[in-house]
Amino acid sequence: MSRQPGFLRFLVSGYNGKSVVAVLLVLALYSVIGFLEADLLRRNRSDINWLLICLWAGMTALLCWNVQPARDLALAAVALAGGSAFEWWGTHARLWSYFTGETPPAWILPAWPVAALASSRIALVLERVSARPRVNWQIAYWVAMLLFAAGMVWFIWPSINLFISQAACGLIMLVVVLGKTPRRDCCLFLGGAGLGLLLEYWGTTSGCWTYYSGQTPPLITAAAHGFAQVCYARTLAALTWICNACDGFTSRR
Repeated sequence: MSRQPGFLRFLVSGYNGKSVVAVLLVLALYSVIGFLEADLLRRNRSDINWLLICLWAGMTALLCWNVQPARDLALAAVALAGGSAFEWWGTHARLWSYFTGETPPAWILPAWPVAALASSRIALVLERVSARPRVNWQIAYWVAMLLFAAGMVWFIWPSINLFISQAACGLIMLVVVLGKTPRRDCCLFLGGAGLGLLLEYWGTTSGCWTYYSGQTPPLITAAAHGFAQVCYARTLAALTWICNACDGFTSRR
């Protein structure tokens, strides 16, 4: 019982003045997307349901918690670039398709940074919760990552003749073997996969996107959302190392 107030204070303290600014910026982003895609929204009003509304409200509440502008903007930029690459690969490899037939539609791309920020917040909570239990995170990491890699390769195998799918397999293996922070990566993976499962369930059951397997959804695609968070963390770490190396080189001159 003594730990509960501390945990509640941890959650409440994540909301402050920066959260208000974040809410305003996010609402402005949603308004711009709604304005640009007004015709699409009007044609598909029946597809907007309470699950979708609750998902976006929940993600908005999460990304407005524990706001750190520099960190969050960097993650959002990496997630937007990574999500665009994922969508381009998946739609061109015909692993999934959207009801509009676009490859991919522009309106899906902002969902990637929003989901990444929300998943990173869930991961922070999971790290806090998992601070005390004794878990061999090294073993947990390798079990989760190797199972995911095997499942993902099996899922994309029908398109393995394409170079982009071969490159995707190579990238998966590279990210897995470069693991150096198993506890953080496991929390990112679990947070992203949990949120990804809800997003994939809504998208596939509403007909917004369809996988070649016809599943609603394939479980491996939910896990892929978790793996995407690990990819973002690897990318940000690499960019930070490059920036520090450049600063060191400049200072020596």
